[in-house]
Amino acid sequence: MTSGSVMLVDYDQLFSAALAALLEEEGMAVESPLPTLSAAERALAQPPAPALIITDPAGLDRTEEGEPLQRLRIAAPDARILVLSADLSQGALARSLAAGAHGHVSKGASFNAVLRAVRLILMGQAVYPAAATQGIGQTQAPAVSTADMNGEGGGADLSPRETQILACVISGHSNKAIARRLSITESTVKMHFKNAMRKINAGNRTQAAIWAMEHGIAPMA
Repeated sequence: MTSGSVMLVDYDQLFSAALAALLEEEGMAVESPLPTLSAAERALAQPPAPALIITDPAGLDRTEEGEPLQRLRIAAPDARILVLSADLSQGALARSLAAGAHGHVSKGASFNAVLRAVRLILMGQAVYPAAATQGIGQTQAPAVSTADMNGEGGGADLSPRETQILACVISGHSNKAIARRLSITESTVKMHFKNAMRKINAGNRTQAAIWAMEHGIAPMA
């Protein structure tokens, strides 16, 4: 196993193989997809752990030892987890949150949407449908609406400076780091970012980053 790699755990091997190939085209190191939870646990027993585990708990072997996501979390406590599943029910979202998964995205989403979720999660963000925090009483992850994930935020008349700041946000820079990067004050960064958030209808930095990537803004190193 390669440090910083992506592990796919899914009973649907055709889906996993296709996703692995697409992720590899984006320059990611992807381990050979695994069809069962037991196979994943055996692989995870050999360090180093992957940076990200992408899994669909549906169809994975369930035993008295615990839910699939809980078992993956125990086997790889430091890995980030993205649930990629057709099940977006309240129960499924609650299980993902309870297991400490960093994202839960529809299996029917476009590859671009999945890739954005992967990149955001690797940047330290959490990607969940808005429904994940409605009626569950959980606050572990910031909500990202389905409309945002599908790129339906609409156009926006952003200024060049607002676009620059969004490019820095995609890269995971703090307001202080953005101020240093652009040679402006932190209060100026906050003002421009607030204006950009209003124009694109974003409620937080995660939503702003997703919108920016969906609309072709490249990360600023």
